[in-house]
Amino acid sequence: MARIALNARLLIPNRLEGIGWFTDACYRRIISSHPEHEFLLLFDRTPAPEFNYARNAHCQRIFPPARRPFLYDAWFDYGVTRALKRWKADVFVSTDGMLSRRTDVPQLAVMHDLNFMHHPEWMPAREATYYTQRFPEFAMLANRLATVSAYSKEDIVEQFGVDADRIDVVANAPAKDYRPRTASEKREAVFTGGQPYFLFVGSLHPRKNLEGLLRAYAQYREEGGANQLLIVGERMWDDALGQQAGVHYAGRLPRTQLAEVMRNAQGLVFVPWFEGFGVPIVEAFASGVPVIASNVTAMPEVCGGAAAALVDPGDPGAIAHAMRQLDSDATLRAEAIKKGLVRARDFSWDESAEQLWSAICKTW
Repeated sequence: MARIALNARLLIPNRLEGIGWFTDACYRRIISSHPEHEFLLLFDRTPAPEFNYARNAHCQRIFPPARRPFLYDAWFDYGVTRALKRWKADVFVSTDGMLSRRTDVPQLAVMHDLNFMHHPEWMPAREATYYTQRFPEFAMLANRLATVSAYSKEDIVEQFGVDADRIDVVANAPAKDYRPRTASEKREAVFTGGQPYFLFVGSLHPRKNLEGLLRAYAQYREEGGANQLLIVGERMWDDALGQQAGVHYAGRLPRTQLAEVMRNAQGLVFVPWFEGFGVPIVEAFASGVPVIASNVTAMPEVCGGAAAALVDPGDPGAIAHAMRQLDSDATLRAEAIKKGLVRARDFSWDESAEQLWSAICKTW
């Protein structure tokens, strides 16, 4: 029997983001599949009952709440270190990439992407300083690393000089909520006054290229495009976007509602500057929704040839053209939907949990 400690800092009820969904999906399956082992989930706030996964999993709150850079070190270097020692952990798994620098317990870090190494200006200064200073250190400290795409694996090797043999790829996947509309379901458009819409999903963060998307959408409208644009996501830091004709902001949505919004969209327009994976892409594929995506970083890899179009995120004209093509070319649309549904089958949380478990077993 092994004693496996898990960083559960980002398991926050009703507030799960990309890393949080990855964490929940993998931990839930791993703990259920391995009742012969004991698991300790370490939180920085009172654990919610929904994350008390099974009898072989225990939850513990550690002080202080690690929500600011200067508190990250306190939580990981002292709180986590003490918890690992007292519990006599055999391994520590951290799905947000951060590690304890004061423990001898073997550690696995999941680093989803290194956007902060390429563009620290996209983050508040203190966050950027922490990430650019600490993550190279964590990469060297980790007994093993995991990441979500071959692109991110190559980036970690290049940025941090880590041996590729130490890194496992564990992809994201769509939840079961994401499915195509059935023949009996009407296409709903609650947030757009009943009008058909293109969809963007993601935090309203500079790297998501919302400004470029809005410029492309304005050009699309000027050239006769009729679809509305629905933006789903939470504003971050000082990001501010103005009002624009045809554009609707839904804010953060619960996953069941987001899945409904996804399958009712005319298409997903997802054109960030940088992604280590791009989860909305596979969620759209699984929903039978055609995808326009950026042709940079991990997005072509994740699309796997199934996108309706791969476009330069810095070219609003190309994005607008792809949107108009989806409007006018029924054959392109049908082929993109068909290919996307096939591509979605390549991603499974069950398989990803097994891959993460295999990486954990290699760590100690």
